[in-house]
Amino acid sequence: MSTNPTIKEKIEQERDVLNKLVCIYGIEHPLVIKQSELLDELINQHNKTKST
Repeated sequence: MSTNPTIKEKIEQERDVLNKLVCIYGIEHPLVIKQSELLDELINQHNKTKST
């Protein structure tokens, strides 16, 4: 069994981090924006693998 998280699991983990950051810093904080961009990249990767 692999110990590496699947892309779906990674998306969920990063989404949880994003939600926590929003609660702490608010939606416009640079850390929140950076986390949102990271999450967007993961979702885009996931969507690319689904469409191929």
